[in-house]
Amino acid sequence: MSEKASRKDKRPAARRPASNSVARRYIRRLLLTVLVLIPLSAGLLIWLAFFTDVCAIENITITGNKSLTTDEVRQLSGIAAYKNLITLPVKRLAANLERNLWIRDVKVGRHLLHTVNMVVEERSPLAMLDYNGACFLVDKHGFIFTGTTADQLPELLRIYCGDLAAPKIGETVKDKKISESVKIVASMPQALRTSLSLANPFDGRGVVFASKGGFAIVYGSAEETARKNEVLQAVLLDIANNGRRIAYVDVKVPDAPVIKPK
Repeated sequence: MSEKASRKDKRPAARRPASNSVARRYIRRLLLTVLVLIPLSAGLLIWLAFFTDVCAIENITITGNKSLTTDEVRQLSGIAAYKNLITLPVKRLAANLERNLWIRDVKVGRHLLHTVNMVVEERSPLAMLDYNGACFLVDKHGFIFTGTTADQLPELLRIYCGDLAAPKIGETVKDKKISESVKIVASMPQALRTSLSLANPFDGRGVVFASKGGFAIVYGSAEETARKNEVLQAVLLDIANNGRRIAYVDVKVPDAPVIKPK
């Protein structure tokens, strides 16, 4: 082998260890830099988030409220006591709001960097329970969430509760007959519900409604409500279109309704 070829073979072998050593030193320095920067960056972020106005609460959006005003929701939540979005106790705010019986559910969330979102689901009054003049609003779940008077919300269907003891606000209807009335009313389309003025579950024939047209509707039990509602809507439409004078309509057996003329 020539001397020139021998020198070619030796030169690369002499350079490799030096090159590898430089690479290892570079990687170690890079790793050390990263290890130092990570806690420094984390500390900086924590300082910015907790001790500066970078995440200060500037916007509060409230949606879903109808009966309660935006200011009432804001006040009930207690959000005025908090300034920082990161430390905001969203579960506590939600719990504060859910103490109000008008509110069925609420979701409180953060939207970086400055916004709090509150989505409220209010209870909607289905009917008015009338306990011998003591009146209460009930939702479709049978939950009694506030007291009222007979002259308020006159558009609501009234459920006659007889001489039973008045319930406590914040509880679910316990009497079976009244509960069945609520279930029936909740099953009805809005148009059908608004054509009725009174429900009497103590008639002896099941639930009996008084229509705004001046005649009775014998509904019976809370079975086959979809079919009963469908038949009843068709009968009421026919009565209205033809100006018929009716004493009562009986849909206890929906496939064989009885229409008693006056």
